[in-house]
Amino acid sequence: MTYKSFLVCILFLLAQFLGFAQTVNQQKDSILAHIDTVETKDKVLLYDSVSRLYWDINPDSSLHYAKLAFDFTKKTRDKLSIGDAYNSLGNAYFALGNRDKALENYEKSLQHRQEGGDKLKVAYSLNNIALTYNEQNKYSEAINAYKEAASLCNELDQYDDEALMLIGIAETYNIINNKTKALEYAIKAASLFIHIDNKYGLAVASNLIGYLHKDLNNNTLALEYYKKANQLYIELNNSYGIATTINNLGTVYDALGQNDKALQYYQLFLQMAIESNNASLQGTAYNNIGFLYSKTKQYDKALDAYNKSLALSQSNNDSLSIMNTNNNIASTYLKMGQYNAAKKYVTTALLYTPSEPDLYFLAESHEILSKIYSAAKDYQKAYYHQLENKRINDSLFNLKANEQFVEMQVRFETERKEKEIELLKKNDEIKNLKLQKQKNANFLWIGILLLFVGIGIIEYFNLQQKKNSNKLLHEKNQQLEIANKKLIESEEHLTELNATKDRFFTIIAHDLKNPFNALLGLSELLNKNFNTYTKEQSKDIAETIHETSQNLYKLLENLLHWSRAQTGRITYTPELLPLHKVVKQEIELLTTLSEKKGLKIINRVEESLVVYADINLVSIIIRNLLSNAIKFCNPQGKITIAAAKQDNMVKVKVNDSGIGMSQNEIDKLFRLDESFSSKGTANEEGTGLGLIVCKEFVEMNGGTIYVSSQKDTGSTFTFTLPTSKRPVNG
Repeated sequence: MTYKSFLVCILFLLAQFLGFAQTVNQQKDSILAHIDTVETKDKVLLYDSVSRLYWDINPDSSLHYAKLAFDFTKKTRDKLSIGDAYNSLGNAYFALGNRDKALENYEKSLQHRQEGGDKLKVAYSLNNIALTYNEQNKYSEAINAYKEAASLCNELDQYDDEALMLIGIAETYNIINNKTKALEYAIKAASLFIHIDNKYGLAVASNLIGYLHKDLNNNTLALEYYKKANQLYIELNNSYGIATTINNLGTVYDALGQNDKALQYYQLFLQMAIESNNASLQGTAYNNIGFLYSKTKQYDKALDAYNKSLALSQSNNDSLSIMNTNNNIASTYLKMGQYNAAKKYVTTALLYTPSEPDLYFLAESHEILSKIYSAAKDYQKAYYHQLENKRINDSLFNLKANEQFVEMQVRFETERKEKEIELLKKNDEIKNLKLQKQKNANFLWIGILLLFVGIGIIEYFNLQQKKNSNKLLHEKNQQLEIANKKLIESEEHLTELNATKDRFFTIIAHDLKNPFNALLGLSELLNKNFNTYTKEQSKDIAETIHETSQNLYKLLENLLHWSRAQTGRITYTPELLPLHKVVKQEIELLTTLSEKKGLKIINRVEESLVVYADINLVSIIIRNLLSNAIKFCNPQGKITIAAAKQDNMVKVKVNDSGIGMSQNEIDKLFRLDESFSSKGTANEEGTGLGLIVCKEFVEMNGGTIYVSSQKDTGSTFTFTLPTSKRPVNG
């Protein structure tokens, strides 16, 4: 290493650490003092380091020095220096928020670094491109760029950088709500950090894994990883990391209902935020404490904490925190019955307009106002704010649906790209075989000319080699056919996914709309004619509203179960459980519904019968099948649930004395691509989604489901469950 190169390295280290003792201008002057003593390509690096100093405090200055770095590249043809200058310009435009210009310069940087042959810098450019794609909501492209960067880092044994790329992939999957995939890559990153003994990286990965487990309601695992991250930050003496994980632990204990422990961690987090003089963290801590006190009905303490949080948010001019805290204060006053005070704070909250992803704060404000006006018996205003709350929540639901569609799109694009890469590899292998074949033929003619005497021997070996090559070529062609077949299957799977999506939105658009129209119409009718209706008329309408609400709730519940099953967010936790007890509990839940039609439900499941399955999924299966039987059973009819063990499975039968089905109707059951639903014996509405959910959950437990039925004689739904641990479908 030359003296000048060594000097550049020292200056880079100074650029990283001088901030603890000097101002940015002093750091800049210290670096530029050596600008005339280094080579042209090193001048590019020095101006780049100055540009980095201004990222957060003055992006325009950052761009100025990045352009100076680029100007020096005109004096050199060094590809890597030009690549570094383009990368510096990309960083400056990114800091300015100009994502298009940032991407343009990052792509030029990538091209020059590829031509310069520096694979590690190529990986860094790909990482920057991935970051920019994420900002542009191009998540499939971001994931592919991260994966390519991670692959290069792995090839170079740069495991620290590879792990960071894996963290980027995990965070991108988290953005599109694919928590399972995000968890997979976060765990891969953690494994790499363990392998190279990088405590800080492991702390970051563990904290992310804890967050993902909490989002998936795996609170026990979330606690484990948050504690691991906290311990690592303590060993590293990283105060910000310690404070963050302390707060995260408080949120998990809060979710688990362990209020004393949650409060202990929130107060410790507050103490650390005060010691570090971080107003933003203090505001978060006071808000969490206030929320906990409000939940435990300690309203005066809650208001004290919220007001401190509000003061800090106002001093920071943090509009989102101000809106959230005003809502929290209003909600607390509402619980206390102090409606004027509640109205004052929620009205203040409405002065702020959140961005689209944070609209739930606005929805919360309208919900609070609806309750305030309802308590004041101003039902017209209460109804208006209730409608506003519903409108905003519908908008948020559409955003969520779009996220799920983006997730499916990213999944397809990633699979398609992988198939294309595999196909290209197979084509390259075939081309290489053809080239090898031609090469062998050339060697043959040279051998004939030079060694005429050995023609027979050479011809023999050549024919043998040709035969082997043709055999290998045939094998490769077969592999190519298999690859093409898999690609076709992938496209068919995408078609099925699109059909599933279309059916899902059809259910939302049609089957949710009608019950809501009925509810709105009946409630409006009751509201307008309340004083003129007799008590019996009002009661009839109220009963109709109640029944419609129950049906709507069942539909929403089945939609939620089906959606979670499709996106892999259902945690399958099998255990040995008494089937008789589960059936008994579900019968008791539906007693009111069955008694209304005079139905008798008989539990013939033996008390000693045990199955190995997830209790939550089995409960939903039995509940949906019983609800279906009640719907189609004639008044004063009978429903029987029986079970019997066969080999390693238990066969459960739900039989009703209802109206039955034709074979054509049976063929349409359990299929999302067939819109089949009929009214019950008391004109009950339905979508058929409950049976689809049953099929999904039965198969998740390793069983099967089918139905036998005849018109006017009733139906029997039969499903199976394992009696012991065994591999399951899926």
